[in-house]
Order: sequence, then C-alpha cells, then structure tokens
Amino acid sequence: MDIVVKQNNYKSLIINALFALIPFSFILGNFFINLNIFFFIFFTFFSYNRELISLKFNLLDKIIILFFIYIFLVLTINFLEAWWKNEIFSKIIINKTFAYLRYFFLYVSIKVLLNRNLLKLNLFYSSCAFFSIFICIDIYIQYFFGRDIFGISPVSPLKLSGVFGEELIAGGYIQRFCFFSFFLPLIFKKNKILIYLLLISVFAVGIALSGNRMPLILFILSFLLFFIIDKNLRNNFTTIVLLLMVVFSFLYFNNKGIQDNFSALPKNVDRLIKIHITKELSYKEDSLKHKTPYSLEILCFTHVWKKNKFFGGGVRSYRVNAPGCNTHPGNYYFEILDDLGIIGFCIIIILILSILYKAYFKKNTFLYSANFDLKILPFFILFLVEFFPIRSSGSFFSTNNATFIFIILALLISSIDKYREE
Repeated sequence: MDIVVKQNNYKSLIINALFALIPFSFILGNFFINLNIFFFIFFTFFSYNRELISLKFNLLDKIIILFFIYIFLVLTINFLEAWWKNEIFSKIIINKTFAYLRYFFLYVSIKVLLNRNLLKLNLFYSSCAFFSIFICIDIYIQYFFGRDIFGISPVSPLKLSGVFGEELIAGGYIQRFCFFSFFLPLIFKKNKILIYLLLISVFAVGIALSGNRMPLILFILSFLLFFIIDKNLRNNFTTIVLLLMVVFSFLYFNNKGIQDNFSALPKNVDRLIKIHITKELSYKEDSLKHKTPYSLEILCFTHVWKKNKFFGGGVRSYRVNAPGCNTHPGNYYFEILDDLGIIGFCIIIILILSILYKAYFKKNTFLYSANFDLKILPFFILFLVEFFPIRSSGSFFSTNNATFIFIILALLISSIDKYREE
C-alpha cells in the first residue's frame, strides 16, 4: 500500500511540476512549449488512463469535441475537392490539422486532473507570478542599462523585449500570465490591497515599456473586470484607477519612445476606419504614403475568405492561400473565418456564448455562488479578454496561443462544473 501511495505521489509531483513550468516554457519558445505539454499529456494518460475512459463530457466539452471533429471534416472536404480538380493539396494543412489534435489531449488531461483534485493551482499561480515579475525586472534593466540580464540589447528604441530578443512579445507575455499574481494575496491573506497596488504598478510599467499597445489595453480591461466582479474589492476601485492614471501619465510624459508609440495608435485606427469602413481613402493611397498597420491583413483576410466562405481552407491554410501576406490575418475571428469558414466561426461563437451563459447568466453558477473560489476568477477574465473581438492577436492555431487558450478553457469549464454542483 505504501509503495502505491508513493508512486501516486511521484506521479502527481511530476505532473504538477510540468504544469507549473508552462509559463517558463513560453519564455523558452515553441519547441519547449510542445515538449512540456507532450510530457504533461503523456504522464497524465499513462498515470490515469482509467479515469480518462470514465470521463464524462458536459455540453461545453461536447462543443469542443465537435470543433475538433469539424476541423478534420474541413480537411477532408478540401482534400477531396483538390483531388477532384486534380490539384496538389498542401501538406502544411494536413500536418497542421493532425498536430492541432494535441490541444484536445491537453484539454482532456487537465479535465481529468481537476476532476481528481490532483492539479495544484497555487503552484501554477506562483510560477506565473515569478516569471511575470522576472520579465518585468529584465525589461527595467534593459531600459536603464541598454542591455538586459543576459546582455540582450533592444531591437527597437520604441519597444523593449527583454529575454525575448527580436520577438516583441514581452508585453503580451506579462499581460497573460501576470493576472494570476493578483490571486496570491488570497493565499497569503495579508496586506491584500498593498500587494495589489504593488503588483499593478510593476506589471503596468513593464507592459508600457515593452511598447505592446494591445496588451496594455487588455491588462487594463482585465483589471477593471476583476474589480467589477469581486465585490470585496469594489471599494478600492477609485484608488486603483487613480493609480493607473498616475503611472501611465508619468511614463507617457517622461519617455519619448512610449509617447511616440502610443500616440500613433489613434491615428492608425482612424486611418483603418477611413480605408475599410467609410472608404474615404483607398488602400493604394495609404500604402504609398502611410502604410497603416493591419490594413494589408484586413484586405488579405477578405480576399482569402471569399474563396471558401462556408467551410474555409483548413487549419493554417491562410499562409498557403494568401501568398505575399502575413502568416495570419492578425485577429482570431478573421483567421477562423478564413481557415474554418462560417460554420467553424459559428461553433466558436456558440462555445463562447455557452460559457458566458453558464458562468454568468444562470443562478447557482460560480459567479453567483456564495462559496465561489476567487482563485478560479482569473480563468474567467482571461477567457473574456482572450476572445475580445477587436483585439489584434497572433494566430489562433499557433503553438503559443492554442496552448494558452485550451489551458484556460479546460480550467474554466471545469470550474463551472464544480460550482454548479455545490
């Protein structure tokens, strides 16, 4: 009996260590993310295969299963169409579709572990907090000394990347993982507001110095939602807003790079509206004079979507069907429409609305429960922010984004199940 208990403890330790290392693997890159989730899935399936067989799927799970079935249906339809026309079908789409299946196994693995109460979320929160703070400190060092901890110089005077080098994604990393840090005071239960103020200042400055504008907007949105939902923190809402205003005002008026970077945002939005909505400017005119960001991506999206509106071209087909364009259209919803068509888009919308309905609009779910565990709240808020319609983003199907999305979905849907039973 003791041997069995020790084996189970070792298995649990390995699995939780792998899960806690996910934020670190995001720093190291896609290869390490894939390696991390491979071992996480492997140890979960190897250790708890009986639980996997007996796992019961709810409505939200079934929608996700339907989504994965549909992407293979799209692959089959496009492959048969190419075969019928005697055309060569892209191996990229085939490989990416089958590779994407790993995120379903990741989702199921997390569900099984949560059902058995084997996943130590506090350890994951602590890991997210540590690496988010580390990235911020690294950016501060790069800002003041011209090089970060590892001797990396910034590739742009307007944006600091820290350990990410030429990839200007530091702000996005902080925005995603730092939010879990706000729940550490729920563990320590001392000086909660003081810790919140300190964390907000550290992360806000880090994201601002990274020059990533959308992550900064999403950070503010996440934090405002946090204080709106948590009744115990609403009394400090004004204090937090004033703090954010002071921090950003100080940075904006004392840093030329930040000032130039963020001042360009409203101008770019205005030109996008004039080009694509009001048609006051032609794209040709803009491309010659101003080269407004995201203008080309929108035009490429429209061109690709018209080729197959209902089923799309398949997972990561945008890069195949839009030569000369970026590898993705810069928005989750645009990419889903291009790659999976209107039907795939509808499945995603149904999933989003179903989660919102079950999590918020029905009584006795976790947002209304008196026993609601606030340590689950970040998953709900990050889910809302991740699927914010007008945000600029990377590819929905990329390793970085897909891993994060399905982790959040698994944790959120499991939490909804748990609190509906209480």
